[in-house]
Amino acid sequence: MNTTTAKILKILFQSEITIDEMYLYLDIEKSAIVKSINQINEFLESIGLNKIEKEDNNYRLSLEKEEWEYLYSKYDVLTFEDKVDYLYVKFIAKGFINLEKEKEILGVSRSTILRCFQAIRDDFYKNGTEYEYVHGKGLKLKNISVSDKIKFCKKVIKLFIEEDILITPLKNIFDDLKKFDTKSRIIKLYMILKKANISINYFTLSFLCAVEVYLDVFKKFEMGGQKYRDSDCWNEIAKIVEEFGEDFEEQYKNQITSYIVIYLNEGESLENTLKNKAHKIIDELITELNISKIEENLKKMLFYRIYISLFKYENNILKIKKITPIKDQEILMGVLNKVLNKNSYELYYSDKVSLTQILRKIIIDDNLNSVKSILLLFNEGTLSDQAVFRKNLKKTVPHINFEMEATYLHKKNIIPKSKNYDLIISDEKISSDVLVLEYFSSLKIQELIEKKIFEIGLSKI
Repeated sequence: MNTTTAKILKILFQSEITIDEMYLYLDIEKSAIVKSINQINEFLESIGLNKIEKEDNNYRLSLEKEEWEYLYSKYDVLTFEDKVDYLYVKFIAKGFINLEKEKEILGVSRSTILRCFQAIRDDFYKNGTEYEYVHGKGLKLKNISVSDKIKFCKKVIKLFIEEDILITPLKNIFDDLKKFDTKSRIIKLYMILKKANISINYFTLSFLCAVEVYLDVFKKFEMGGQKYRDSDCWNEIAKIVEEFGEDFEEQYKNQITSYIVIYLNEGESLENTLKNKAHKIIDELITELNISKIEENLKKMLFYRIYISLFKYENNILKIKKITPIKDQEILMGVLNKVLNKNSYELYYSDKVSLTQILRKIIIDDNLNSVKSILLLFNEGTLSDQAVFRKNLKKTVPHINFEMEATYLHKKNIIPKSKNYDLIISDEKISSDVLVLEYFSSLKIQELIEKKIFEIGLSKI
């Protein structure tokens, strides 16, 4: 089997998926994907596990957690990126590496191990990290740059994010690095962040887990929060950390406290390179989509989604979820791809779809006032519920004036339209300018309103 099969397994661990969608992640011929799936099925059958099944064009691998663990204990194919990560993390964590021995551990040829290490050597040269050859023993790390320390931290974050699907060599080095059980550690970190009213996601939890590994390797990690050391905020957070992390090392407690205090006082501390890229993408999207204003929470949501999406792609973290694209968002996908291509950035497909959904919300929010008056034409049964109906709609779209009249009267032209409405919705087809709703539902009406507002927003692009 080849490295494509390893990527397919990573994808199927997370979601059912079509061949067309796999193509967007793997960028290889669809026939090669089908061939790799057949190879995986032969392997699954040989170790007594369920095979990949196809249903309604979706491919699915149904295994229990224990079965996935068994699969990865038997499966030994690493992608090129996995091999590089393994060598990079091990070399920096141990300060020494013997490529001949690692060649045997990974089960690869000498040319392959040298090609993998060449990628590490290039980074070391660019970042200023130095190592030396010790005759008959291997390579010894002389000094490591700040850039490579940061990169090491990113790769450890990746290990935590992908812990459930790590193949044996990576899992072994990972288990050797961390001195704690991930599940119990995450529970404690979750309780700390929750009590401190901090936004919680897998990225933050993985980062905080990686901090302790970083401390074990380099003995020092400075978040920069020491300037708040004697503040009430610091003392309050320190008590929370002590409450749920009593058994943590003191330096690790200080770093968690520092992270939270900075977050509360300055916002989340993020890497400047990715942060600048995210802001650049947002600025260009605003211009391309002709958006005049973005509500602060929506802008923050967009920023963090772009930041994490960039982090995932640049660190080869293939974490996806099944998202069905909406047809009327194809234009947004085109604009997003235009901005990304212009800056030579790339993101995974599912992250792009998630971003178009956020952009859709932003466009609707920016153009809310473009629809102010709506005429609703319903049958007499629905008209009897006017009070309840108006109350429900006013909660969601309070700025819109709704008028209700009987469909029958307009159908027979008994009451001609005397006003110009931004939108007319009916439960029957009356004319081309009337949107039809199959049955009365305030939720369905809201969807039609949002669709109309979104179309107005798209027309400005």
